[in-house]
Amino acid sequence: MRFVEIVCLSALISANAAAQGFSCRDGGIDVMKYFVMTQDKRANHSLDGRPNPIYTKLFPNQDFAPTGYWFWLKSPKAHGFDVKAFDEERVYMRSTELEWKDNRTFKRFDHDLPIAARCVTEGKPGPEIKVSDTSFHYFSSCRPYKVSTIGTAVNDLDAPVEMDTGGNLGHLWTRVLHYHYNCDKDFDHCKDEEQFYLGNGYGLWQWKHYRRGALAKVAVINDLETGTTVETLPCPESYQK
Repeated sequence: MRFVEIVCLSALISANAAAQGFSCRDGGIDVMKYFVMTQDKRANHSLDGRPNPIYTKLFPNQDFAPTGYWFWLKSPKAHGFDVKAFDEERVYMRSTELEWKDNRTFKRFDHDLPIAARCVTEGKPGPEIKVSDTSFHYFSSCRPYKVSTIGTAVNDLDAPVEMDTGGNLGHLWTRVLHYHYNCDKDFDHCKDEEQFYLGNGYGLWQWKHYRRGALAKVAVINDLETGTTVETLPCPESYQK
């Protein structure tokens, strides 16, 4: 077999392997089905709510590849966004908006911050994840200009519970991700907690931010609407590995 034929065959095998997606071993379930709206829905739908909608863009656009990343775009013009990533081991936070009216400004972790195990036992919570290095950079015009940190972080994913979303999503099996940060060196006395309500097959439908134990902000994104956005993020630095 000629070299060119070998290269083409190797590429075909790799493409076929990617198309087969990812599956958990030992009876585990892939938590991506909670984090991200399914391909058939996200092709023509978004979630609407208060104070913003969410448009889901997944790369690669399949359910689900071994590795990749996705956008939660919080407006039709892609102003306001979260970028998260995943591999065969974990799900991660990568970046988030800084100034809502300018998506060329953002904050990005120096190292993707792990928030959940990729595979968990059906019906059970995920393992607790402690993160000591939470350093990140501020970006403006796609360029870094300042470094900071959010102390240490502790993340855990609840077991699924059927919840009433209060919108046209109805009742959804939901896992709540608890993202604690600004914790001390012993991963204790965390000043902030964000809660992400993740509906099976739909992704994020509610978000809460607690500051020093008091509820500071709430977003409810619980209505499935027809429509998508063609807009995307202008800075590869906000999402590329």
